[in-house]
Amino acid sequence: MSQPMAAIDQLPAHEQEAIAVYFDGDAEFYRVFLASAVQQFPADLREGDAAVQAGDVQALRRAAHTLKGVLLTLGHADLSAFAKTVELAAQQAPWDEAVAGWRELSARLIAAFSLV
Repeated sequence: MSQPMAAIDQLPAHEQEAIAVYFDGDAEFYRVFLASAVQQFPADLREGDAAVQAGDVQALRRAAHTLKGVLLTLGHADLSAFAKTVELAAQQAPWDEAVAGWRELSARLIAAFSLV
C-alpha cells in the first residue's frame, strides 16, 4: 500500500526517487527494506573484511557486488557506483587497490547509515 504523498515528501530526495522507481511508490515497503538492509550491512562488511584477510578476490568481488545492488535500490547511487568500482578493482586491479577501495567503501557505508 502506498504512503500518502505528504509522508513521502518529507523524505530525502534520493529516498523519494528510490521509492518511486524501485518500490512503486510504497514508502512503507522501502522503510522495511531499508531496515533489513541496515541490519544486514554489518554482516556484509564482515564478509568483505574476511575476504580481504583471506586474500580471496572472488569473495571480495561478491561482497562489493551485493552492496552495489542494495545501495542502488535504496537510492544511494553514489555509494552504489563506488561499490561497482570496488567490484571491478577486485577483478582487474592490483590487490592493494581493491583492498583500499573496500576499506573506503566500508567507511562510507558506516558513515551513510550510522553503523557502529
